[in-house]
Amino acid sequence: DVCDEATANADLPYDHLQFPGVVTRTFTGAFVLSSIARIISFIVPKSIFDLPSHPMAVQFLIRFELLILSWLAHVRLASSLEGYFAKNKQVKTPQSIFGYYLLITASQFHIPFYSSRLLPNTFALLLTTHAYAEWFNGRPDRTAIYLVFTTAIFRCDVLLLLFTVGLTMLIRRELRIVQAVIIGIVTGIIGVLLTAPLDSVLWQRMVWPEFEVWWFNAVDNRSSEWGVMPFHWYFSNALPKGLLLTMFLVPLAFLNLIGWTKEKPNNNTVIDQTLLQFFIPTFGFVVLYSFLPHKEMRFIFPALPMFNACAAYGLSKLHAMALTARKGAGMSFISKGLYICGLIAVVITMIGSLLFLRLSMENYPGGAAMEHLKSHFEATTETSTPQAPTWEDVHVHIDVAAAMTGVSLFGQRSVTHHYPIQMSKSGYEAENDAKDSSRSFTHMLSEEQSVQGYHVVDTIEGFPSLDKRNLRIVTNPAIYILERDGWIPKEYITRGTKRKLNWYYIVIALSGFIIAATLGLQKFIGQTKTRML
Repeated sequence: DVCDEATANADLPYDHLQFPGVVTRTFTGAFVLSSIARIISFIVPKSIFDLPSHPMAVQFLIRFELLILSWLAHVRLASSLEGYFAKNKQVKTPQSIFGYYLLITASQFHIPFYSSRLLPNTFALLLTTHAYAEWFNGRPDRTAIYLVFTTAIFRCDVLLLLFTVGLTMLIRRELRIVQAVIIGIVTGIIGVLLTAPLDSVLWQRMVWPEFEVWWFNAVDNRSSEWGVMPFHWYFSNALPKGLLLTMFLVPLAFLNLIGWTKEKPNNNTVIDQTLLQFFIPTFGFVVLYSFLPHKEMRFIFPALPMFNACAAYGLSKLHAMALTARKGAGMSFISKGLYICGLIAVVITMIGSLLFLRLSMENYPGGAAMEHLKSHFEATTETSTPQAPTWEDVHVHIDVAAAMTGVSLFGQRSVTHHYPIQMSKSGYEAENDAKDSSRSFTHMLSEEQSVQGYHVVDTIEGFPSLDKRNLRIVTNPAIYILERDGWIPKEYITRGTKRKLNWYYIVIALSGFIIAATLGLQKFIGQTKTRML
């Protein structure tokens, strides 16, 4: 939207005032990305980068910017994790932990998939990843700054992580109380000054978005209106789905495995406390969040990088065991077998993530319907029927279901650029209910199949599920493209084309895996050459 409005000849206005959503959200992240895109627009030929004529290309660029920024954060965390162990004198430097962190993160579904999505959760994940990197680098003050900044601007719920991490730092005397208070006040004020003026202008009232979100959830306690899950949901559902088989590598980070420590601990403990001080606050964040009745996977995104860091440490231990295990008594065979099992867990996780990706492609029938509508208009133009009305008379209505499943202003612009038609949307707000105005529309994208005076032009499948017995993805009708009876003679009515595979989502989701796997492989090869020399 920010990129949309920044264009001088924009013909589609903002719609956030008409469709404000449940709570206000900040424009800060979108503003930063659109500013970068504006700079790029001065370099790239206008014929390539032009919002009115190539809106989907602009959307791709904006999301690719966020993807790169997100993965740079993970590369930095991987490097900081490796540096932390290099400075730790009590344990050996883990084998290829840099590459293992990136590989494990890339093999999962949620972080790569959401790393390019313009959600507050994505921006919060990016900044908390930098916060963890600073913590591993031995700069707890910067960690606190990142967390306060994230809380004030993007996600107020990061306050829970700030609490657990900050309490740990105070207990371990990494921060003094006075120092923590100063960081909180100064960084909080700067964060509010960065977000409130911009958001107040765009929301057309004085507003600090994350304060309103905090009030909605903590004071009014209204989040439960959107669904209630049991206390254990994050541990029994969200984390297993987010980590898949790599979750079994996490406990290994806290075990003193054979041949790992340089010297035997004085108390012969089996617990490896190297990452425990970092993991406990993150685990506590998930526990505290479990008390909130309404739960979603994306709410605990800030915890995933630390879980992956522990998983990478666990896999590094298996790697070290496979290389250093004593021969005889089957120890070498067992160690190598465990290491292979760890690698298989990563591979199976990646396969599962690809399956999730394929399922997710069917979760955006509204966006697919917009593409099919454009194809329908193209087919209608080819008929060149004198009975067809002019494009200025065409009015397309998008209902709530379609609007929430992939329809964006970028997608609308991709249609209106070629055809000067009108478009309107419904919302769950009473003032945005357009059911009684259906007679004024020539076309509708609707979840309702039967509307008096309209016929179905095309049906878009959605609601995907996996048929385990037949090993196939099952979908059901989700969005219907409806056309008003008599808008064009029946003999010229065209049926929608067969749905094509949308490579856009595949490229965005897999780019992160390719980047991470390449960086991890390069690091691994470099370390192997060093050991050989």
